[in-house]
Amino acid sequence: MPARIERRLRPVAFAAAAFLSAGALFLASATASPQALPPPAPTAAPRPKMDPKLEPVAAWLGGLFPWGPGEVYIEDVLAYKVKGHRLLKASKTYGDARNNDQTFLVLDEGSQGVIIGDPFLDEVRMKAPQPVRTDADLAGVREQIQKFLRGRSRVVLDPSADRPGFKGVKILVDSGYGPYEIGAFVTADDGALLIAGRAWDRKRSFADQRKEMIKLTGTPALGPADATVTIVEYSDMQCGFCKKRTADWEPLLEKLGKSLKIRRYFKAFPLVNDHPWAFRASAAGRCFIDKDPALFFRWKSNVYSRQETLTVADLDTFALDFAISNDLAEDWFKGCYLKDSTCSRILSDLTEGFAIRVRATPTYIIDGVAVSWYADNIMEDYLRQTYLKGAVNPPKKGESPAKKGVK
Repeated sequence: MPARIERRLRPVAFAAAAFLSAGALFLASATASPQALPPPAPTAAPRPKMDPKLEPVAAWLGGLFPWGPGEVYIEDVLAYKVKGHRLLKASKTYGDARNNDQTFLVLDEGSQGVIIGDPFLDEVRMKAPQPVRTDADLAGVREQIQKFLRGRSRVVLDPSADRPGFKGVKILVDSGYGPYEIGAFVTADDGALLIAGRAWDRKRSFADQRKEMIKLTGTPALGPADATVTIVEYSDMQCGFCKKRTADWEPLLEKLGKSLKIRRYFKAFPLVNDHPWAFRASAAGRCFIDKDPALFFRWKSNVYSRQETLTVADLDTFALDFAISNDLAEDWFKGCYLKDSTCSRILSDLTEGFAIRVRATPTYIIDGVAVSWYADNIMEDYLRQTYLKGAVNPPKKGESPAKKGVK
């Protein structure tokens, strides 16, 4: 079997692993828990020096990957040539190799736009190229997507997203409760290469672009309205690591004390392929938000307390009992739960998450910056270094500064 290049996975919602094998590029989805992470990869041979022309792009791309010290390296992909563009692979190497990340990009050096995402290659179309004119011309890349993207999906042209050399495409993934969308682009002249992702403006930071794309209206939140820090969490109520990190927030906020005002927003990112009741839990939560946001947080806490034992049937009964016990009419709840208008809000969160490159639950976007709270200290380190100039935690009342290591 040919060697493969693989992205190491963190706690994953939808983890993209890009493979380079026998001249073809593919996308796979996988899941992993912190306990199941593979050991760090052995030290690789030294890489060739990066093309100096790509150094500004590499510096900019640092903002795409989750926060943390590391090196961004870009190299040309030689398996396929994109007319008028460079097809590149970008990777970020962290101190812990298990955090290493990678993506692909299509660069037009004469333009400020760059397509970034995960590639699919139709080798049949590559050998017999034909211009893309209708949805029927997407059959080859659709077949590759069906192989590697679990669940049913459709691939259709999206003319509103066309750009030079590429046709805009929508991948409509069936959640079982309606479709959510992943944007994509396919090479217009041959239909051989599809990049599942989006176009970014390399004259602007990723943080600024993410902030524009995240919609907060109607999103449940905790924390003061005048907070100096805005955190958006994409999570899944059936995700064990989401439950753990939810519990970790309170002691962290206590440590930070009054030195930092934080407002946290909560987006639904249920993993329908791996977590059978996660979408339904989010749908019930959406109903409770509309009545009283406080109910949403009580519901979420109740779900986490029973996370290990719930089934789909249990969840339905549990949600109805929760509604009734909180003085909500049974008929009202049944008229809201899993209805199209309710599900559409969750599907919108999924679409938004994929657009800004959410690939793991929980994922945190802090004022536009992606932070993967994999190691226990990462969140506190980021908040202190970014907003408190690296200040250490102040001593508790009655404790001398020396005990806290403060000089």
